[in-house]
Amino acid sequence: MGFMLASSVPWYLPVLFLSCLGWVFAFHLEGTLNPRPLIQRLYRWTPPLLVSGLVVSRAVDLLSLSSTNPEVAYVLGQRAPMAERLQMLFTGQGVLEGALLAFLLFALFSPSLPSLRGCSPDTSDFVRSRMMTHAGVWALMVLMFLFQQDMYASVDTPPPSPTVELADWSVFPMVALFTLLLMMGGEMLTASAHMASSGETSLLFQRAIIKTLIAGLVAWTWLFQTDVFTAAWWDRPLRDERLAVGLIVATYATWMALSHAFLTVAEGLQGPSASQASSLAWCLGLTALILPLFSGNTAEAVHVYGEGFGAYIIGWKWVAILMFFGAVSMILPNAGFDAAHHPEAWWYRVTVLMFFPLGVLASDLVWLLFPALLIAGASYPLVYMGLIDGPSARTKPPFLIGVCCWVICGGMAFATDDLVSQLLYSLLSLASVSAVAAYWLRRDQPTLAR
Repeated sequence: MGFMLASSVPWYLPVLFLSCLGWVFAFHLEGTLNPRPLIQRLYRWTPPLLVSGLVVSRAVDLLSLSSTNPEVAYVLGQRAPMAERLQMLFTGQGVLEGALLAFLLFALFSPSLPSLRGCSPDTSDFVRSRMMTHAGVWALMVLMFLFQQDMYASVDTPPPSPTVELADWSVFPMVALFTLLLMMGGEMLTASAHMASSGETSLLFQRAIIKTLIAGLVAWTWLFQTDVFTAAWWDRPLRDERLAVGLIVATYATWMALSHAFLTVAEGLQGPSASQASSLAWCLGLTALILPLFSGNTAEAVHVYGEGFGAYIIGWKWVAILMFFGAVSMILPNAGFDAAHHPEAWWYRVTVLMFFPLGVLASDLVWLLFPALLIAGASYPLVYMGLIDGPSARTKPPFLIGVCCWVICGGMAFATDDLVSQLLYSLLSLASVSAVAAYWLRRDQPTLAR
């Protein structure tokens, strides 16, 4: 019964890719398809059903030891016991297919989350459509990163004995952990986009932050035990695609739970438009300053990119592209995408976050911007703390402590030549400033904090 579904049916993976692409536009298509329930069901269920087919096909191949399956040919062999077959299913390509299936189903059933119990039908529709859009975008990137063609091509001449070592069971909980981070990132993004319209997504937002902080701590602890950002890693950052995607997801979820979460709440305090314009201008200016400076410092510490002035200008191209797309995204509220408290700033932050996984697909140089992204994200809460209450806020202890944390951690990240330490100090900068900002929010703005 063994067969390679994606190999036997050549159109399978392209259709899966296109159906996930269709989910990217769920924010618009979900509403327009309401009068056509049959087409709407087909639109919603095509991606998870196609991924389910991949999971079932792989399970049949592994359990029956199909010799044409690459995992059987190169990892298991024809005499593998049932325990090893199950281990291969839950640690090999099958665990990625299962994680993608869970991620897509989570987006479909997101209106049934306990945090949304009792919400209005409009809010349920909003959450489902935006979660589908979020899942569609990330599903496309996961397909491009982790669903390589050779994993779905039949083996014509299998080797006489396995040539690849079987992965241990620790792979399964790690994949589950990063999948949960991605799910909670979607919750925070969707909830923050709707908070200006109603408070029905506030509980979803708060619970997602708490869960992300706990899961993120475990994820970063594991990442720092790998070879990520070490000298050997920079030669080929994508040689271990799972590790690369894990770093991207951890950065995305951490940035969302710390910087973006605080800014979403703080923007509710900004009444006058002048205050909003000033905070956005400061964030843009600090990003334009920090990204070239820190990316150049990172490039100088990487032996692949040389030293001196040449290393400092090597990241300018991608910084300019990032700032261009960030600026362009700020006109989206004019097209009706304006549910957030400060939609221009919301779209700018989301564009900055999504630029990195997309940019990494195009060039390894984008990895140079990762520590700079964390340092820049740590500066945003300071901007809002310094502007919301006026000049008096800049003399208060929380603001001064936050500035000290940012300067000390940022300075240590800039001074060190060890790239792993640079990433760690950048992460500590974001975490410490966000902790001070959260304390300030609860102490000085108790009404909004509740």
